[in-house]
Amino acid sequence: MSIGNDIYQENEQQIEDDIKRRTAEHQAEVARTKQLFGFGPGRLIGIADGDSWFDYPLPPVGATDVRDALQNAGALSPILLKLAHHGDATTALLGVQKRRRLINALEEKANGPIEIILFSGGGNDLVGDQFLFWVNDAANVGHDATDGVNTEALANVLGVVMDGYLELIQIRDSLAPTAVLFLHAYDYAYPTGKAACPFAGPWLLPSLTERGWNEGDGKIIVEKILAEFQNRLESLAQRHEHVVVVPTQGTLGVDDWANELHPTPSGFRLIAEKFRVAISTQFPGRI
Repeated sequence: MSIGNDIYQENEQQIEDDIKRRTAEHQAEVARTKQLFGFGPGRLIGIADGDSWFDYPLPPVGATDVRDALQNAGALSPILLKLAHHGDATTALLGVQKRRRLINALEEKANGPIEIILFSGGGNDLVGDQFLFWVNDAANVGHDATDGVNTEALANVLGVVMDGYLELIQIRDSLAPTAVLFLHAYDYAYPTGKAACPFAGPWLLPSLTERGWNEGDGKIIVEKILAEFQNRLESLAQRHEHVVVVPTQGTLGVDDWANELHPTPSGFRLIAEKFRVAISTQFPGRI
C-alpha cells in the first residue's frame, strides 16, 4: 500500500532521475557480481516494483522497506533494482508510466538476467476515501462485523486489481518468461486512525466510523477484505506458472505497525524474512 504522492510532491522528471540513478547503481552491482561469479549461478538478480512497501520514505532517518531489508540481509542477498517509487501517483497497479518503466527495465540486458520480480500492489485500490464503498453500514447488518463487508462492491474492485496483475504476468511472460514473480497480500492492518504524517492518512478508520463501526469491529472487517485479496492472488498463482504468493498475512503484531498501512522498520524486516524464505524455496542456496 502506498502513501502515494501526498507526502513528496515530486515531479515526473525528479522521479525519472531517481530511477536512472538506481538503475546505474544496479547495473554496476550486476557487473561486479558477474566478474566475481562469472556467468554461473551467483547472487540472484531481480526487480522490486509496486508501492511504498518496496519504497517507504518515512522516517527520514533509518528508513527501510521490504526491498531494502531483503537486499541488506546478508552477503548472498539478491540484487534488486528498485522501480517502486514513493513519489508515484496513487494509481491502480500499473499505470502507463509504471508499465513502461517495468518494460524498459526488463528489456535492458545490463539489468539482468532477471530471475525474480517482487511486486507489491493492489492496496491503493482498496484504501483511502474509497474504502467506504467496501463497507456496509453497521445499522443495516445488525452491527455484526462478520457481515460488515460489501461483498459485491469488493468483488468488483478486486476484479480490476486482478486485471492489473494479469497485465503484470503478461509482461513477465513476454520479456522474462523464466523469472519467478513473487506477490503478497500485505498483512492484517489495524484501523487505529494513525496517519503517516499530518497530511497522509489515516486511510481506514474514517470510513469505518462513517459506516458506524468502532475500531475493534473494523479490525474484523479489514481482515475479511485482506483475506479475500489473498484468496484472489492464490487463485491467480494456481493458474499461472512461476507465480508465488508470499504468506505475509499474520506476521505483524499491533506494535509492528508505524501507522494504519505501513510497518515499522522492524516490521518491514519481518515481512522481508517471509520473502527471503519464499525465494529460498524456489532458489535453494541462492539467498
